[in-house]
Amino acid sequence: MSMFFNAVKLGIKQTFDFKGTASRAEFWFFMLFFMLMYGVVAIIDEATAATTISLLDLPLGNFIPMGMVDPEVGLLVLLYRPIMAIPTTSATVRRLHDIGRSGWWAALWVFPVPVLGWLYLIPLLCKPSQP
Repeated sequence: MSMFFNAVKLGIKQTFDFKGTASRAEFWFFMLFFMLMYGVVAIIDEATAATTISLLDLPLGNFIPMGMVDPEVGLLVLLYRPIMAIPTTSATVRRLHDIGRSGWWAALWVFPVPVLGWLYLIPLLCKPSQP
């Protein structure tokens, strides 16, 4: 359990560090934290907010990855996503550096087509660290 909390603390602390590396465990524990918190925010949002926003109605809404899965979101979820965009992107970049890849591969989270890029990126992020 301490590995989880250490990974979360390190991920938050290194929000703007795009040059270092992140081990496989550090990255995936941080992503687990991101998903768990996303679930908590979504539950709170669903229980308390009557207002939903269609992501597809936003400018470039068709390019928002989760908009393809769940286009109707509440205000809390809409705020959570951009707040966590930098920490998750920096963790991804550091993980890619750890496997010997350029951090630019992290753009596959969004480009060229959301979700399709994930099919290539996720197996990369699962690779063992390079010496």
